[in-house]
Amino acid sequence: MIRWAILLPFGFLAAGCSNADARDYFAHGILQEREATQFGLTRSEEGGSIVLRDTRQCGSGGEYRLRKGAAVPLGVTAPHAFHDRGTGELAMQIFARSRAAVAARNTVARDGSDGCEALDIAREGEHLFTHFALGFSDRFPGGLVVQLHGFDGARRSTARAEEAAAIVSNGTPSPDADTLDLADCLSHALAPRAVLVYPTETIELGAEDNAQGKALRDAGGARFAHIELSADLREAMLSDKTLLETFAACLEEAAA
Repeated sequence: MIRWAILLPFGFLAAGCSNADARDYFAHGILQEREATQFGLTRSEEGGSIVLRDTRQCGSGGEYRLRKGAAVPLGVTAPHAFHDRGTGELAMQIFARSRAAVAARNTVARDGSDGCEALDIAREGEHLFTHFALGFSDRFPGGLVVQLHGFDGARRSTARAEEAAAIVSNGTPSPDADTLDLADCLSHALAPRAVLVYPTETIELGAEDNAQGKALRDAGGARFAHIELSADLREAMLSDKTLLETFAACLEEAAA
């Protein structure tokens, strides 16, 4: 077990704050209880967790939860909670039903459907979401940041991807042993549903342009896992808590 004290934010940097400030805050600032307001966030405590939120109108949004006490070095995040329906709730449910250290989801829509400016944080290298990932890496260089995404099988270009329940990648064209082990665990956990690895088993949805994946690789610390989930699987995990917990156990095993 690892004693945790890091947290996750969303939103662009407040005036006067640098990227280095944000990265250091996520790595060390919460331990020192620095003011979250310097990054446009509010801080509260709920049920044994520290919660950070951007409560400003269209302020770039976000909800971030940090488990107080013992946890595994796992961050479960959902950068497209609106567009990839169910992923935000899944991230929070996994956090609640596992020993994951942190969880995060966006609260500003990727496509602007909420009346705010569209924001795809998975492509924003200078977003607080990326600085969170780097802060996580600084504190837990052996940890794992997981991004949950959702896909529509009917929009896939190959039959194999169309029929898949999940597609796993590390954001590169070269899946490593950790990625293959995670995919194997998920294959057993979700059987008989198909779990594919990018790009050896499908050439779709590999996340090679993902901003957080790139930042973590450049930092050379914490690992990155990108998991695409079909609509059917998302619905099943939200209604079947045993299935959700089995899925979460694979993420914990990968992060340990």
